[in-house]
Amino acid sequence: MTLDRDEQRSTARMRDGVLDTHQQIREMTRRLEEAANLVELLAGLQAFRALLVPHFADEEGPDGFFDLVRTATSRHLVDVRQLEREHADLLRDIAALVDRAVACLAGPVAEILKQGGELARRVRDHEARESALLVDALYVDVGGE
Repeated sequence: MTLDRDEQRSTARMRDGVLDTHQQIREMTRRLEEAANLVELLAGLQAFRALLVPHFADEEGPDGFFDLVRTATSRHLVDVRQLEREHADLLRDIAALVDRAVACLAGPVAEILKQGGELARRVRDHEARESALLVDALYVDVGGE
C-alpha cells in the first residue's frame, strides 16, 4: 500500500513538473512569436533551448513522461515515438536558427551598423564644416573686405 502511495506522489510530482514546464514553454513560444528584432529572437531562442534540453531529457528518460504514457496505455505508442523523434528535430532546428541569427548579426547586420556609424560621422563632419564656413563667412570676413 505504501508503494502505491509513493507511486501516486511521484506521478503527481511529475505531472505538476511537466505542467509547470509546459506553461513556461508556452510563455516562451509567445515571446518568440512576438520578438521585435533579431537580438530579441536570438536571446529567446537561446533561453528556449536551455529550457527544452533538460525538459526533453526528463520526458525521454527512465520513468519520464513517455515511460509513464507507455506504461499507462499502449494505444499511444505511435504518438510517443513520433514525439520522441520530434525532440531531436526541434533542438536541431533551434540550433540552426541560432547559428543563422548569430551569422546574420556578425555579418550583414554588423556591416550595416558599421556603415550606419560611418555615414553618421560623415554627416557630422559635413555639418561641422558647414558651421565653420558659416562662422568664417559671417563673422571673420565681415571686417576684412
